[in-house]
Amino acid sequence: MLHATLIFITMTIIYPPLRAQMPNQPPPDLRHELLDEFTSFAPARQMHAMRHWPAGRLSIVHLNVLIVLNAEGPLTMRGLAEALDVSQASATGIVDRMEQRGLVTRERDAEDRRVIRVLPSDTGRSLIDGVAEQRRDHLARMIDGLKDDEVSGFLLGMRAMRRVREALHAQPTNPETQETSR
Repeated sequence: MLHATLIFITMTIIYPPLRAQMPNQPPPDLRHELLDEFTSFAPARQMHAMRHWPAGRLSIVHLNVLIVLNAEGPLTMRGLAEALDVSQASATGIVDRMEQRGLVTRERDAEDRRVIRVLPSDTGRSLIDGVAEQRRDHLARMIDGLKDDEVSGFLLGMRAMRRVREALHAQPTNPETQETSR
């Protein structure tokens, strides 16, 4: 849930000019209420849950590293640093701590033994799988509390959000200004 919420918040911050151009927008007061609902999660509660994982304390940075590695596959330290937008020295320190906790491993590249790649350990993969499973279970319990017409309306809204999100992400960007072209 935290990851989806962060993506939504990021999407609303990064793409406001495009949002303003979208046709068929709800009235501003409804948009404001909807944004309030989407952003009403309790970050303190999320962080508390992350600090009490079965595998021990988990920082948002460690979770982010595991998500990146899960999505991208094994990465070199440079590749991981770029994905995290940190220095290579910072990425090395993060990986050192994660390796001590058994969340990641390092292995030499089969073609070039000088290259070392970082990948999630079995524990790290289990943790990511557990997060996904917990998220799905939590969402299922929330959906179970909705009436049938609320589920239908919510599904319609979520499908619309996906369509708009995919359209926004398909827009080419201008690398010089880092703004989405119009």
